[in-house]
Amino acid sequence: MKIYDYRQELIDLLKNTSAEPASLAQTLRSLTTIVNVLNHYADAPAVPDQPHETRPRFHQHQVHRPSQPLPENSKRQLKSLLTGPAADNRAAGQPRRKTAPQPPADAAPQEVTPEERLAADNRYVVHRKLSGAEIAHHYYPEALLHRLPFAVADGDVVEVDPQQRVRGLPAISRVSGDHLPDYQPAKITVIEYAELKAVPGSDVLQISSTLKKNSLLDQAPENTIVVDPFKYPGRNLKAGMVIDYAYYDRGNGLKDAADGSIRWIHEKNDYDTTKQPAKPKPVKKVAHPQHDYEQKLDYDLKQRTVLVITGVRDKVQGLKPVITKHHGVFHGLDASAEEKVSSSTLKREIRNTDIVVVCIDAIHHRISQLANHHAKRYDKPLAIANVSSNTGVERAIGRALNGDPAYAASSKKIN
Repeated sequence: MKIYDYRQELIDLLKNTSAEPASLAQTLRSLTTIVNVLNHYADAPAVPDQPHETRPRFHQHQVHRPSQPLPENSKRQLKSLLTGPAADNRAAGQPRRKTAPQPPADAAPQEVTPEERLAADNRYVVHRKLSGAEIAHHYYPEALLHRLPFAVADGDVVEVDPQQRVRGLPAISRVSGDHLPDYQPAKITVIEYAELKAVPGSDVLQISSTLKKNSLLDQAPENTIVVDPFKYPGRNLKAGMVIDYAYYDRGNGLKDAADGSIRWIHEKNDYDTTKQPAKPKPVKKVAHPQHDYEQKLDYDLKQRTVLVITGVRDKVQGLKPVITKHHGVFHGLDASAEEKVSSSTLKREIRNTDIVVVCIDAIHHRISQLANHHAKRYDKPLAIANVSSNTGVERAIGRALNGDPAYAASSKKIN
């Protein structure tokens, strides 16, 4: 009996085997089939012309041996088993289809944890450390936590913005009052505002009291904690520095505190209590006589706009109460810098007003002439005030309402 030469198919099988689980499983099945076929022929009776031939025996653990001989079309079936459907598709020019590994049929669905539900909304639990914190599987140094406008504690739920980055980490946008019901935060005690002091005859430092007088160190003079500067390279620790010191509190007092760590080093302006607070400087009340305006003439502007042109800069807005108390709309023009007041500026301002008042005590003659020219051009009432005062402006407006000459003193009763 002649055995089919399976070698070429075996070579093609190994060449077409990829690292995908489905491809490796197919190859395993094919190799199992090869062993079964070879074992089948090894157990077959020897032919007469080969009485002394010894057939080899191939072994594989847990191999199911076929009980029936292979059919006549074993050559075609063997080739199909060796190559498999994926190889047949590649031989036909079809692309390999990626197959995702499938979980076992009897596998129970994995339960979503509370932290995974929070992560779906970019919310994460704060796992506070002695210095810094672990958030969203990232370590946030203490410097970043200090820059936040809110405090974060162990077990807090914070929301991060993955689009905003701070030192390469997702920015923390807010902290909520939520906490996971089963989360048990580790108790961390922080000794705040403790001053580093030198230990005579030694290179180490110690803390024995705090500025707030509210810690374990302040309960007894002998309560001290040794701080080894060599444990904090780059910090340049020196006596006189004020620090925050944190430790995991397991109820053992100073024994637990000895295994703590520096959380923060304060700047001097954060804790300097010797500096006396600056005394508030008395605020001088600036007298503005023009603001203490008392109405003397009785007339109603009926929401007309009054343009007041003056060369006294600090009185531009000071004359506003005169127009306001007569129910008008004030608009002031600072003409103290003559070179900045052009003809086009005056033209635009006068065109958009109802009454023009020019205070001539501190303006250039050119400005007064241009104001008079544009007021006549646009048929706007114009009056001249000799000084930039409440009374002078009030009387000038009265003359404009009565149609009196710009410089004439009003002798008519204003209705």
